[in-house]
Amino acid sequence: MAMNHVLHQHPFTPCDQLPNVDVSKFRALAIPEEILPNEVGDQFRHRMGTKPLDVAQWLPSDEETAPTIAMKHELLRNRRDEVVGLLDGGSDAAEEAAKLVAEFCGVPLHARGIDALVEASLHIADDIVVMQPKSVEGSEQHLVVVAGVVCSPSRWSIQTKLGSSMMAVHAPVPQYAEQVGKAVDTTLPRLRVDQPMVRSNWTIEDHCALFQPVAPSKPLVQDPSQLWIRMERQTLRALPQTGGSMFTIRTYQQPIMEYVARGKDVATTLFSLVKRLPDDVAKYKSLLHYREALLTWLEPITK
Repeated sequence: MAMNHVLHQHPFTPCDQLPNVDVSKFRALAIPEEILPNEVGDQFRHRMGTKPLDVAQWLPSDEETAPTIAMKHELLRNRRDEVVGLLDGGSDAAEEAAKLVAEFCGVPLHARGIDALVEASLHIADDIVVMQPKSVEGSEQHLVVVAGVVCSPSRWSIQTKLGSSMMAVHAPVPQYAEQVGKAVDTTLPRLRVDQPMVRSNWTIEDHCALFQPVAPSKPLVQDPSQLWIRMERQTLRALPQTGGSMFTIRTYQQPIMEYVARGKDVATTLFSLVKRLPDDVAKYKSLLHYREALLTWLEPITK
């Protein structure tokens, strides 16, 4: 997928468009404290980092929920094929996931199948990915992606993940298979519908857009202070009727200048996390080009 990135400062405008609203007074929401990245151990390692989540806190809303939903409406109206995906046989699992979201939000659900998932997704800021067990060419069954509504992709698209197992979904992620692949495959079948799990994921990008399905062909900024930190709050929950599971992904973008202004501890943790990234992981995170300049910029802030 080719795409020309257009620099702007409005996360709710796609990366290949200019905002059609006045963004001069826009200020990004501070990323919630509970999902900020932490150092674990003394060297880099992929970790699941899942924790039990009170189902009442499954899909919280905040000041950016409304503009994110408005962005979803626009994408579904004009670019539906880029943000909605369904694999043959995935309609029942998609509808089961939709019903859980609608029940949480306290709203009726009128549509069926994938349209139900689209309808439910417009009540929350989160993206939704649905998996269910399937066997491929006579092999044992694995959970594979069968449906999704993904309007805030971090340089991937739901269409390219349909039919993929978790191992295949994360194949581009260096060191994933050897460090956490088996743990993920073991955890997913054990999920419960009444006990969601939550985890978080971070990266740093040179474009602020939530809708960013591909990486730019070249670096977009010169000054590391113009970068944005991108955090995902991910939840996992079982779909007992279809034997599958669902992921929700809530994405936050905050200018790195504002992020490190939260305090020395935040800046120090970010410095350490960036410094310890292996080159292949830094490249995957689109950070390798910026890393040395970013560390040079961050270091005085940690003192």
